[in-house]
Amino acid sequence: MEKGEILTVLSSQETIATSSLRNQAKDLISSATIDNLPTTLLDLLTQIIKPLFTSTKHPSLTSTGRKNLVSGPPSFGPSYASLDDDEAQTPWKTPFTVPLLEYILTTYPALPEHKRKPTIEAHFHLLIPPILNMIDDSDTRYYKASGCKLLRLLCELLSAMHSDMLKRTGLGDVFVDALKTNFNLLPTLTPEEESLALFRALYPAYLAVADAWYPTHTDQADGAESKKKRDSLLTALYRHGIMASIEHLSSAGSFSSTISVGLTTFLLTQIPPVFERMGLSSGLLPMLRTGLMDPFILVAPEMVFAVLDVVECVIRVGAPRVKEKWYPEILRGLVGCWCNCLDEIENDSKMKTAVDEVMTRLQRSVRMLRNVVDKKEWKDVTERLEQEEVALTELFD
Repeated sequence: MEKGEILTVLSSQETIATSSLRNQAKDLISSATIDNLPTTLLDLLTQIIKPLFTSTKHPSLTSTGRKNLVSGPPSFGPSYASLDDDEAQTPWKTPFTVPLLEYILTTYPALPEHKRKPTIEAHFHLLIPPILNMIDDSDTRYYKASGCKLLRLLCELLSAMHSDMLKRTGLGDVFVDALKTNFNLLPTLTPEEESLALFRALYPAYLAVADAWYPTHTDQADGAESKKKRDSLLTALYRHGIMASIEHLSSAGSFSSTISVGLTTFLLTQIPPVFERMGLSSGLLPMLRTGLMDPFILVAPEMVFAVLDVVECVIRVGAPRVKEKWYPEILRGLVGCWCNCLDEIENDSKMKTAVDEVMTRLQRSVRMLRNVVDKKEWKDVTERLEQEEVALTELFD
């Protein structure tokens, strides 16, 4: 967030209780220079943000923002406070809290390079309570999603600076646990738009935590153990987040039967970033093939494109296994989708433009597949298929 944008936000009016903090923040930012920027950011955190969150204690943190090693009392279920009680317990819900935190996090890269890492590490414990409290908030669309976005920004900073703060503080698992509790916020209990708004922030945040906690640039001595833990994190995201959600939304093992095209499409787009980090899961191939062969999926071209993105990721990341074992399953799905496209054009001319785009993508995916399969084997297979269905010639050209 730019300086001008945050100053505009800080010019808005709100309750008397927070107006002095707003004015103070505005004065601090207005007088900020590159020389006093570290001090300004610290003052914003200690004098503005911290007082807003003082009355909101997070059970996973100590009063200093460190990991709480002493477990709290058992929970007896959620409590339902009145609106007045909620306002008293969450004074941080002001119009400027989220924009101000975003401004702080996006301003660290403006520091001179030699000051960035020590500054963010010195401020780290002040950033944690606001972020965790937002992720745990009941307002899914705004505060929970904003907390996830802020966490992503923080972890991307840590990764860029090669900082091991998540490992040193032990807060990596605190963040992961906070994010995982939101995997099940799905329709019909959670409105579709709220789920989508949250997931668009949550999944990138989880990946950012994994990248910052177990970076790929670690020393060779720690590399194997770090990769094992990283893969475990990503496997949990894939199985308990992405795939569990897709299965919850769909029935009959087909993407097209989903109760939310938007959510299913989004979840599919999250598979390639996971596979690119940890490798492949062969169990997905039958579902991809079934989805591509389902004629009803063409009603949602954006979902077809998402499935093809996953297919291309599988081909790219798992080329040796695709060549030796998986390519027939992939080819079967691509051929089935191509034939469905031809039928759709014949039966409904209004779909031609959208279907043409799908067919173009199918040709691209087939070219990628052809490039990893043995040339002679590919020629034999495709010639047999063309003999059975002449219309496949264009797909294989």
